[in-house]
Amino acid sequence: MIAVNDQETDMRALLQGGNYQLPVILDPSGAVGSEYGLRAVPTLVIVDPQGRIAKVHVGGLSAADLSAAVDGAAR
Repeated sequence: MIAVNDQETDMRALLQGGNYQLPVILDPSGAVGSEYGLRAVPTLVIVDPQGRIAKVHVGGLSAADLSAAVDGAAR
């Protein structure tokens, strides 16, 4: 997860409240998002095990759609 314009304390609370276990990059300047070509928030970028971008989705996703996207990229 790349957190743009978010505070570290807010991100920690979000992750702990939802019991999420994923890496988070704090990107207050938007530099990392620019490297990925992100133009809107939220944007989901899934990177496969080989380090390639497997999927890009602009906008929100349901839990089921997110799970399917992650499972598909893991193959």
